[in-house]
Amino acid sequence: MDMISQCSEDLIFRILSLVTTKDVLAMSCVSRRWRSLWNLVSRLDFDDSNHENDYKRFTQFVYETLRLNKAPFLEKLHLSLGPKCDAVDVGIWIDTAVSHRLRDLIVQVRPGSGSVSLPGSLFTCETLETLVLARCRVSDVPCFLPSLWKMSLRDVVYASLPKLLSGCPNLEVLKLVVEREEEEEEDQGEVDDITVAVPCLWLLEFCDVRNGSKGGVHVIEAPLLECLKIVDDVVYDSRRIENMPNLMAAHVDITQGVTHRFLRALASATRLYLCVSLLSEVPSMSIHFYRLVHLELNTCAQGWWELLSQMLQSSPKLASLKLTDEHELEFPSEETPDCWKRPSSVPKNLETFAWSGYKGRQGDIEMATYVINNATRLKTATFSPQCIDFEAKDRMLKDLVSVSRLSLSCRLLFD
Repeated sequence: MDMISQCSEDLIFRILSLVTTKDVLAMSCVSRRWRSLWNLVSRLDFDDSNHENDYKRFTQFVYETLRLNKAPFLEKLHLSLGPKCDAVDVGIWIDTAVSHRLRDLIVQVRPGSGSVSLPGSLFTCETLETLVLARCRVSDVPCFLPSLWKMSLRDVVYASLPKLLSGCPNLEVLKLVVEREEEEEEDQGEVDDITVAVPCLWLLEFCDVRNGSKGGVHVIEAPLLECLKIVDDVVYDSRRIENMPNLMAAHVDITQGVTHRFLRALASATRLYLCVSLLSEVPSMSIHFYRLVHLELNTCAQGWWELLSQMLQSSPKLASLKLTDEHELEFPSEETPDCWKRPSSVPKNLETFAWSGYKGRQGDIEMATYVINNATRLKTATFSPQCIDFEAKDRMLKDLVSVSRLSLSCRLLFD
């Protein structure tokens, strides 16, 4: 008895949507009923990585599947392509998908395959809601994507980025990743200026890791932004962020230094991760972090102790402080110098203090001592040492235990 045929159509479509398009066709042979349903599947996934020896067969398979699809709308088209893909074929596939009222498009070109140009019809698709592109060329054509709310771009050619963003009036989530090698930049053009100006954006992730390359101007204008993540090691001529009064959380990791004006744009955040050094040639500005509750500061950045002093003095609601010595680029931790200028006070609401990667150097001891001695409501002070030597850990523990605590309820934890 064909038990599978007894399933409801909704359940069958749910099962078929969880497998690749190639497997959908194979599974259609399992049941008589499934044979008439496979071309109604609205989620199509094509990967050419296993068809290098017979690429013509792969292209024919994609063409026929798209041509025969009868779904009322195409919920998703995912193309994973290698060096043998033809831009003409890709353009026709996307054109066909757009005519099927496409909602989600993912085009991922694998590294070493060159970039793929996309057809102009894509950028006037009124039904498109999410767009994910990796190593593609964005056509310099008029753009209007009224339904698009989420976009992710990885190593695309960014010359048309301002025009693309201006045609997305309802864009809420944007992720940009730039990580090309130098030889690839010579072929595709350097990313000089990057401007993100989107009025409805509430989440932005920007990652530019090009090993200290030279950049132009980096501007972010997003007045409704709530979540921001920046990982950047490029030497930009200037960085500018407009004031974001709705900002709730920010992760900022910039190895080349920032100005006080840049930092001031983060003043409304309640949660901050910072791995930045302030540019010394810029005069200090008074920044009031009036909503900040959770602060994580990386001790890899030059002058992090000066930044900490300023933030302790200007964050009256700070309840959680964490210092960390973990960085994906493996920068060495900077020790607090003898000339460190102590802050005038520690926020009275500070309840938890943690130090991950604690080394127990003289400067570290002085920093930890100051925070513990001046936090009147501190409940826990947790230290996670980086070393594995038992004697070194024992010495660190003895140094910390000897620190007097202003808060009688403070517990010292040594992980």
